[in-house]
Amino acid sequence: MTPGESYNQLLLRDEAATREQAAWFRDALARAGVTFDGEPMRSFLRPHFVERAAWNLVRDQGRRLLETAARVARQVFDGDASRLCAWLGVPEAARPWVAIDPGPPDVVLSRLDAFLTPAGARFIEINSDAPAGFGYGDRMAAVFQELPAFRAFAARHRVAYQASGPALVASVMHAWRQAGRAPARANPVVAIVDYAEVKTRADQEILKDVFGAEGVVCVLADPREVALHQGYLFAGDRAIDVVYRRAVLSELLERAADVKAFLEAYRRGAAVFVNSFRCHLSEDKAFLALLQAPECARFLSEGERAQIRMTVPWTSRIEEARVERDGRMVDLVPWVLANRARLVLKPAHGYGGRAVFVGDETAPEAWERAVRDGLGQAWIVQERVAIPEERFPVVEDDKVTLSSLKVNVNPFYVAGAEVGAVTRASRDSVINVSAGGGSVPTFVVG
Repeated sequence: MTPGESYNQLLLRDEAATREQAAWFRDALARAGVTFDGEPMRSFLRPHFVERAAWNLVRDQGRRLLETAARVARQVFDGDASRLCAWLGVPEAARPWVAIDPGPPDVVLSRLDAFLTPAGARFIEINSDAPAGFGYGDRMAAVFQELPAFRAFAARHRVAYQASGPALVASVMHAWRQAGRAPARANPVVAIVDYAEVKTRADQEILKDVFGAEGVVCVLADPREVALHQGYLFAGDRAIDVVYRRAVLSELLERAADVKAFLEAYRRGAAVFVNSFRCHLSEDKAFLALLQAPECARFLSEGERAQIRMTVPWTSRIEEARVERDGRMVDLVPWVLANRARLVLKPAHGYGGRAVFVGDETAPEAWERAVRDGLGQAWIVQERVAIPEERFPVVEDDKVTLSSLKVNVNPFYVAGAEVGAVTRASRDSVINVSAGGGSVPTFVVG
């Protein structure tokens, strides 16, 4: 019996108690500030359990993949960010901004999307442009640890959760010290910058508390309301030394006229930005295709190439080209049309699970239309990974049932430090909280 099944059995033994715990759990999430768009985070009554050996593997492989990608993004095309942008199909409006080089590291914080398959971890995306969830994961884990069912489970199993918040604070402050800037005040001020109305505002509130607990002054700021004055970026009457950027680059550029001071502060280096806009390069979905392309081979060791083959599904830009598939050269577009059931199609610069076409869940005519529309645009095709499923307890209509859900593990990256993960689960193949899935913390067993 797996740890998850063992936990499920604890809940099924006393359905009345489980219903009580479910009601308490939802209220506890609200009290703890674990909310999404003002409502308690969509979740389930048990966390996700990962065996120690599997966790060590996904953690280490994810870290190596991300650091390899960030390094290669600075080396490929002779370090010319403009040429890299052209290969990736980065939108024209974004290219001047990602080409600005405030100096490494380009990626301090990130989150990877992975499936834990019988053959090991398979990473389908890297999310470095304003990743969310660090605060949610830690606070949700604390709520779970109060549940009677979890306590009963923990009495029988060796189970641990690795918090991410303290390491995040340390990494942001290290980035500030590494930049060698004189602070605007005696102690540096950190601003978590995002639009006030975003659905993940609560995650930022949690992290503000974490910064405060670590003795760091932290404020929440809207990029439309900051000002540039005498070389410093201000949020209200506070001069900001470090911007922990949670506003996505594409959304900033869509509202460029409204966030002019914020963008100009970045251009002038008026504060240390974590992450810098250059993080967009190695997190681009098409970058996984570049890592597998001939243009990249000389920047990778044989060990790195082997790891990419083992952990990253085959990925390609959608274009009229000949590629090697199944041991022979084929015309890419006809091959993609003929092998729909094996593939996933998505925009290279999308997020939130938008406009993702899962081949065997898409009608042939809709698939062909999407492929044709993707030609000449920044779209990628990716080998479909068999999505693992687990049963999670669901309380509906006053009944406790077990529902089979698709599971996606998201290990965090915080400058190489020991941090944790969250797991998303959904009945749908496109697993995303914004698209209707649920989130639970990831606990390591063993």
